[in-house]
Amino acid sequence: MEEVNFKRDGNVEIITLNRPEKMNALSYQMVKALGDRFTEIQYEDDVRAVLLTANGEAFSAGADLGGAGGREDAATPPGMRLSARMYSRMIRAMWDLEKPIVGAINGIAAGGGCNFALSCDIIVASEKAEFIQVFARRGLVADSGGTFLLPRLVGLAKAKELMFFAEPLKAEEAYRLGAIYRVVPPDRLMDEAMAVARRLAEGPTRAIGMTKIMLNRSFESDLESALDREGTYQGIAVGTSDVLEGITAFLEKRKPDFKGK
Repeated sequence: MEEVNFKRDGNVEIITLNRPEKMNALSYQMVKALGDRFTEIQYEDDVRAVLLTANGEAFSAGADLGGAGGREDAATPPGMRLSARMYSRMIRAMWDLEKPIVGAINGIAAGGGCNFALSCDIIVASEKAEFIQVFARRGLVADSGGTFLLPRLVGLAKAKELMFFAEPLKAEEAYRLGAIYRVVPPDRLMDEAMAVARRLAEGPTRAIGMTKIMLNRSFESDLESALDREGTYQGIAVGTSDVLEGITAFLEKRKPDFKGK
């Protein structure tokens, strides 16, 4: 049985964590496969959105601490460093992917699994979902981009609370804080998340991708840098066929039919 499943539904790539008996704890092989796939998707024009989810009751319990799913040296400094670099590669590939990633978070997302989930661009969560920065319970520091992502999503003070005390952030509170897009009943999760992914896949993929990159860099930019970047990317955007279609559709008073090119 594959630990991660990859399949295509139209222009949506569906990535499913498939280690339900281990609460989808992330093995070294899983993290490598995920990093590889997110990197590949960048160059596949027929993929215009990604849907990330998991089988079972949990989204992911985080890193596999029982041998790390194949790395015998995981508890040693060299092994931990290599594993951390592999996680960093996966998160960076998600962050840099110029296509939207929708997370369908079905249950508990803890530790590295929490920050993996929070790396999605749009998050639809089950009412059963919880986001737990569990690191302090293990005497560890947060990783997988958590110290970068969480303050941007919930604010610095709340991020400190969640990381210092390692208490669960329930889906409804995450929604109230603006960290996630929508909370739905468990039996509606995949339908709702897939509808969001399809909507994004029907959009102007190039423009959405460039907007994602600019937003991701916005907290490190001053106004002048942001304006310069907007001008550069707008110059690229006007050369796409989707801009012509968008303007034509506006003039013809119809819905645009974007091709993602």
